[in-house]
Amino acid sequence: MTRPRPTIGQKYTTQAGDTITEISFVAYGDARRYAELALHNADVPGFNAARVIAGLEIDIPEPDYLPMPRGVGGMRGGIGKSFTMRR
Repeated sequence: MTRPRPTIGQKYTTQAGDTITEISFVAYGDARRYAELALHNADVPGFNAARVIAGLEIDIPEPDYLPMPRGVGGMRGGIGKSFTMRR
C-alpha cells in the first residue's frame, strides 16, 4: 500500500513522521514554502508546525506563485503539470 501524498488544492491527513518542510517539498517542490503552509493551517486545532502529529487534516492551498526549474519564476499556469530537468 502506498502512503498518501499531499496534493495542491486538497486536504491532507498528516502521517507519522511527517514534517512541515517535507509536506511542503512534496506538495510544492520547495521545502522553503513551509512558512506559508504553516500560516495557512494555523487555525487547525492541534496543529503545530514545529511538531506535526499524525491524524490532523490540513489544507494544501494553491499558491499564487510556484518556483520553476533553475530558479526561474512561473505563474499558476503550470499547476498540476510535472516537469523534468534536461541535462
